[in-house]
Amino acid sequence: IADPSRPLSEHLASRVEVGNVLRDSGVSVVELRASIVIGAGSLSFELVRSLVDKLPVMLVPRWVLTPAQPISIEDLVSYLIEAASVELPPGAIVDVGSEDQVSYLDLMREYARQRGLRRWFVPVPLLSPRVSGWWLELLTPLYSHVGRHLVESLRTPTVVRDRAPAARFSTRPCRVSKAIAVTLAADRRRDGRTDPGLCLPIERVDPC
Repeated sequence: IADPSRPLSEHLASRVEVGNVLRDSGVSVVELRASIVIGAGSLSFELVRSLVDKLPVMLVPRWVLTPAQPISIEDLVSYLIEAASVELPPGAIVDVGSEDQVSYLDLMREYARQRGLRRWFVPVPLLSPRVSGWWLELLTPLYSHVGRHLVESLRTPTVVRDRAPAARFSTRPCRVSKAIAVTLAADRRRDGRTDPGLCLPIERVDPC
Protein backbone atom coordinates (compact mmCIF):
# COMPACT_ATOMS: atom_id res chain seq x y z
CA ILE A 1 0.00 0.00 0.00
CA ALA A 2 2.72 2.49 0.97
CA ASP A 3 5.47 2.86 -1.63
CA PRO A 4 8.54 1.23 0.00
CA SER A 5 10.85 3.17 -2.32
CA ARG A 6 9.87 6.36 -0.46
CA PRO A 7 10.99 7.27 3.06
CA LEU A 8 8.61 5.56 5.50
CA SER A 9 7.71 6.28 9.10
CA GLU A 10 8.84 3.83 11.76
CA HIS A 11 5.30 2.42 11.87
CA LEU A 12 5.05 1.74 8.13
CA ALA A 13 8.64 0.54 7.85
CA SER A 14 8.01 -2.05 10.57
CA ARG A 15 5.08 -3.46 8.60
CA VAL A 16 7.25 -3.87 5.49
CA GLU A 17 10.01 -5.44 7.60
CA VAL A 18 7.65 -8.06 9.07
CA GLY A 19 6.63 -9.16 5.58
CA ASN A 20 10.24 -9.39 4.46
CA VAL A 21 11.25 -11.42 7.52
CA LEU A 22 8.43 -13.92 6.96
CA ARG A 23 9.31 -14.33 3.28
CA ASP A 24 12.99 -14.80 4.08
CA SER A 25 12.12 -17.54 6.60
CA GLY A 26 11.20 -19.96 3.82
CA VAL A 27 7.59 -20.27 4.98
CA SER A 28 4.93 -19.98 2.28
CA VAL A 29 3.61 -16.45 2.72
CA VAL A 30 0.88 -14.29 1.24
CA GLU A 31 1.20 -10.71 2.48
CA LEU A 32 -1.95 -8.59 2.48
CA ARG A 33 -1.21 -4.88 2.68
CA ALA A 34 -4.08 -2.64 3.77
CA SER A 35 -4.47 1.05 4.46
CA ILE A 36 -7.06 2.22 7.01
CA VAL A 37 -9.27 -0.59 8.30
CA ILE A 38 -12.85 0.49 9.01
CA GLY A 39 -14.40 -1.44 11.86
CA ALA A 40 -14.74 -1.58 15.63
CA GLY A 41 -11.34 -2.10 17.28
CA SER A 42 -9.33 -0.74 14.34
CA LEU A 43 -7.01 1.91 15.75
CA SER A 44 -7.38 4.14 12.68
CA PHE A 45 -11.15 4.02 12.83
CA GLU A 46 -11.34 4.37 16.61
CA LEU A 47 -9.25 7.53 16.40
CA VAL A 48 -11.66 8.96 13.83
CA ARG A 49 -14.60 7.98 16.04
CA SER A 50 -13.08 9.43 19.21
CA LEU A 51 -12.08 12.75 17.66
CA VAL A 52 -15.37 13.35 15.85
CA ASP A 53 -17.48 12.32 18.84
CA LYS A 54 -15.58 14.63 21.21
CA LEU A 55 -14.76 17.73 19.16
CA PRO A 56 -17.39 20.02 17.59
CA VAL A 57 -14.54 22.08 16.08
CA MET A 58 -11.32 20.45 14.93
CA LEU A 59 -8.02 21.88 13.67
CA VAL A 60 -6.90 19.85 10.67
CA PRO A 61 -3.31 20.10 9.38
CA ARG A 62 -2.32 19.33 5.78
CA TRP A 63 -1.28 15.74 6.49
CA VAL A 64 -4.95 14.93 7.22
CA LEU A 65 -5.48 15.35 3.44
CA THR A 66 -3.02 12.55 2.53
CA PRO A 67 -4.79 9.98 0.31
CA ALA A 68 -5.62 6.55 1.66
CA GLN A 69 -7.68 3.61 0.39
CA PRO A 70 -9.61 2.14 3.34
CA ILE A 71 -11.13 -1.32 3.57
CA SER A 72 -13.86 -2.66 5.84
CA ILE A 73 -12.84 -5.21 8.45
CA GLU A 74 -15.34 -7.69 6.98
CA ASP A 75 -13.73 -7.46 3.55
CA LEU A 76 -10.25 -7.78 5.02
CA VAL A 77 -11.26 -10.98 6.83
CA SER A 78 -12.74 -12.26 3.57
CA TYR A 79 -9.39 -11.70 1.83
CA LEU A 80 -7.59 -13.52 4.66
CA ILE A 81 -9.86 -16.54 4.34
CA GLU A 82 -9.50 -16.65 0.55
CA ALA A 83 -5.72 -16.28 0.70
CA ALA A 84 -5.42 -19.92 1.81
CA SER A 85 -6.84 -21.16 -1.51
CA VAL A 86 -6.13 -18.53 -4.18
CA GLU A 87 -3.28 -19.39 -6.55
CA LEU A 88 -0.56 -16.79 -6.13
CA PRO A 89 3.19 -16.75 -6.74
CA PRO A 90 5.40 -17.57 -3.71
CA GLY A 91 5.77 -14.60 -1.36
CA ALA A 92 3.01 -12.67 -3.08
CA ILE A 93 2.18 -9.14 -1.93
CA VAL A 94 -1.49 -8.21 -2.32
CA ASP A 95 -2.64 -4.60 -1.94
CA VAL A 96 -6.25 -4.56 -0.72
CA GLY A 97 -8.65 -1.66 -0.44
CA SER A 98 -12.00 -0.33 -1.59
CA GLU A 99 -12.34 1.60 -4.81
CA ASP A 100 -12.51 4.86 -2.83
CA GLN A 101 -9.39 6.96 -2.37
CA VAL A 102 -10.12 9.28 0.54
CA SER A 103 -8.34 11.19 3.29
CA TYR A 104 -8.68 11.13 7.07
CA LEU A 105 -10.64 14.36 6.71
CA ASP A 106 -13.06 12.64 4.30
CA LEU A 107 -13.50 9.80 6.81
CA MET A 108 -14.21 12.20 9.66
CA ARG A 109 -16.76 14.10 7.58
CA GLU A 110 -18.53 10.91 6.49
CA TYR A 111 -18.57 9.53 10.04
CA ALA A 112 -20.01 12.82 11.32
CA ARG A 113 -22.64 12.81 8.56
CA GLN A 114 -23.80 9.29 9.38
CA ARG A 115 -23.87 10.04 13.12
CA GLY A 116 -25.89 13.19 12.50
CA LEU A 117 -23.18 15.32 14.13
CA ARG A 118 -22.50 18.88 13.02
CA ARG A 119 -18.72 19.35 12.97
CA TRP A 120 -16.44 22.14 11.76
CA PHE A 121 -12.96 21.38 10.40
CA VAL A 122 -10.53 24.32 10.36
CA PRO A 123 -7.40 23.95 8.16
CA VAL A 124 -4.08 24.87 9.79
CA PRO A 125 -0.78 24.65 7.87
CA LEU A 126 1.76 24.33 10.69
CA LEU A 127 0.60 21.50 12.96
CA SER A 128 3.26 18.79 12.55
CA PRO A 129 2.51 15.07 13.04
CA ARG A 130 4.69 15.06 16.17
CA VAL A 131 2.78 17.96 17.75
CA SER A 132 -0.48 16.34 16.63
CA GLY A 133 0.59 13.19 18.47
CA TRP A 134 0.97 15.14 21.71
CA TRP A 135 -2.44 16.73 21.16
CA LEU A 136 -3.88 13.28 20.50
CA GLU A 137 -2.52 12.08 23.85
CA LEU A 138 -4.62 14.70 25.64
CA LEU A 139 -7.82 13.86 23.77
CA THR A 140 -7.59 10.09 23.31
CA PRO A 141 -5.22 8.70 25.98
CA LEU A 142 -6.47 5.15 25.34
CA TYR A 143 -4.94 5.17 21.85
CA SER A 144 -2.17 7.73 22.32
CA HIS A 145 0.84 5.35 22.55
CA VAL A 146 0.24 3.70 19.18
CA GLY A 147 -1.65 6.69 17.83
CA ARG A 148 1.43 8.92 17.88
CA HIS A 149 3.24 6.48 15.58
CA LEU A 150 0.18 6.22 13.36
CA VAL A 151 -0.09 10.00 13.01
CA GLU A 152 3.55 10.19 11.88
CA SER A 153 2.64 7.74 9.08
CA LEU A 154 -0.14 9.93 7.72
CA ARG A 155 2.24 11.98 5.60
CA THR A 156 2.67 8.92 3.36
CA PRO A 157 -0.08 8.02 0.84
CA THR A 158 -1.39 4.48 1.40
CA VAL A 159 -3.24 3.53 -1.76
CA VAL A 160 -3.50 0.38 -3.88
CA ARG A 161 -0.58 0.48 -6.30
CA ASP A 162 -1.12 -2.86 -8.07
CA ARG A 163 -4.65 -4.22 -8.45
CA ALA A 164 -3.68 -7.37 -10.35
CA PRO A 165 -3.00 -9.67 -7.34
CA ALA A 166 -6.27 -8.72 -5.59
CA ALA A 167 -8.18 -9.36 -8.82
CA ARG A 168 -7.50 -13.10 -8.33
CA PHE A 169 -9.79 -13.02 -5.27
CA SER A 170 -13.60 -13.13 -5.43
CA THR A 171 -13.85 -10.49 -2.65
CA ARG A 172 -15.01 -7.11 -3.92
CA PRO A 173 -14.68 -4.51 -1.16
CA CYS A 174 -17.62 -2.23 -0.41
CA ARG A 175 -17.50 1.55 -0.55
CA VAL A 176 -16.25 3.55 2.42
CA SER A 177 -19.68 4.98 3.25
CA LYS A 178 -21.13 1.46 3.37
CA ALA A 179 -18.28 0.21 5.58
CA ILE A 180 -18.92 2.99 8.10
CA ALA A 181 -22.68 2.34 8.03
CA VAL A 182 -22.17 -1.38 8.68
CA THR A 183 -19.83 -0.62 11.60
CA LEU A 184 -22.26 1.80 13.20
CA ALA A 185 -25.15 -0.64 12.74
CA ALA A 186 -23.08 -3.36 14.43
CA ASP A 187 -22.45 -0.95 17.32
CA ARG A 188 -26.19 -0.50 17.77
CA ARG A 189 -26.83 -4.23 17.73
CA ARG A 190 -24.09 -4.80 20.29
CA ASP A 191 -25.31 -2.04 22.56
CA GLY A 192 -28.99 -2.86 22.08
CA ARG A 193 -29.85 0.71 21.31
CA THR A 194 -31.32 2.84 18.52
CA ASP A 195 -29.29 5.87 17.52
CA PRO A 196 -31.40 8.52 15.73
CA GLY A 197 -28.19 10.10 14.43
CA LEU A 198 -27.49 7.25 12.02
CA CYS A 199 -28.61 7.96 8.49
CA LEU A 200 -29.41 4.28 7.74
CA PRO A 201 -31.74 2.18 9.91
CA ILE A 202 -30.23 -1.05 11.10
CA GLU A 203 -32.58 -3.31 9.17
CA ARG A 204 -31.49 -1.74 5.85
CA VAL A 205 -27.73 -2.09 6.33
CA ASP A 206 -26.41 -5.27 4.78
CA PRO A 207 -22.93 -6.62 5.52
CA CYS A 208 -20.22 -5.58 3.08
